[in-house]
Formats: sequence, C-alpha cells, structure tokens
Amino acid sequence: MALLTMFTAIILHLLLLTPFSPVLKADDKLIQIECHNAEVPSTCIQCLQSDQRSQKADGVGIATIIVSCLKNHAQNLAAKMSHLASGAKDKEMKNRFEECSQGFSSAMKELSSATIRLKKAKYDDAERSVNKALNCYNLNCQSIIQSNKHTPKHVVYSMRIYEEISEAANRVIERL
Repeated sequence: MALLTMFTAIILHLLLLTPFSPVLKADDKLIQIECHNAEVPSTCIQCLQSDQRSQKADGVGIATIIVSCLKNHAQNLAAKMSHLASGAKDKEMKNRFEECSQGFSSAMKELSSATIRLKKAKYDDAERSVNKALNCYNLNCQSIIQSNKHTPKHVVYSMRIYEEISEAANRVIERL
C-alpha cells in the first residue's frame, strides 16, 4: 500500500512538472497562422521557434520577436560587412561593404524604433520603421548581392534571410 501511494505521488509530481502538450500545440498554431502570409513561412517560423518567448506570445509579441530577430541579423550583417571592408583590396568593393555596413547600422536604429512602436500599439508606425530598415538595406547593399563574386556565399545567404525576415515582419505587423 505504501509503495502504491509513493508511486502515485511520483506520477502526480511528474505530471505537474511536465508541460501540457495541447498548450504548446496551440502556440505552434498561432505561429503557423502568423507566418502563413509571409513569402517564406519557414524562415518566419524558424525565427519564432528560436525564441522561447514565442510560446507565450500573442500577435504583438510575435511581431516583436520577429523584429528582434531582424535586428539581430542586421547587427551581425553590419559586423560582417565591416569585416569584409577591412579586408577588401578593391577600393570600390571596400566602399560598397562600408556603405552596406552603415545601411545595416541605420536599419538597427529603425528596428529599435519599430519595437518601441509595437509596444505602444502604433502598428502603422512600426510597419513604416520596418520598411525604412529594409530601404536602408536596399539602398546600400543591393549592389553587393548583384556583384556577389566578391562576397562570400554565406554572407549573401544571410542577406537573403534578412530580406525574408523583413517581409515576414511586415506581413505580421500589418495584420495587427
């Protein structure tokens, strides 16, 4: 009898510590719904699943996480472009890499503004900030993608991911 009581207590304890799976499925459904309208839903989903906050996030929380993911990519790409500029022997490419690095730095400022605006429920302004961040990238970095023979493939790939996350951020924010 004591063994049965102890066994029951252990099972009850484990059940209380184990997350209830339907709750996790519901949050995954929200992520699927929010990323559904992105051109590349898999990139959107991957961004959200990489952040633990997404399991408890509502629509605004999801938008904030995507913008945060985008800002992290901008920060990494700014550093990569700066590094490429410092090692470039071709003056024209050095200038392109520097301009692109500055574009990503400007984008990070816009994305910080977007996060603040999301928290203040100024969704149209947040979307404009994300668009400005993408414009900073487009104006300063498109020539690098077009002449990617001087740019490592992993950097070009990261730039494409940045574009995809930007698009996902816009789609999620416009639905708020």
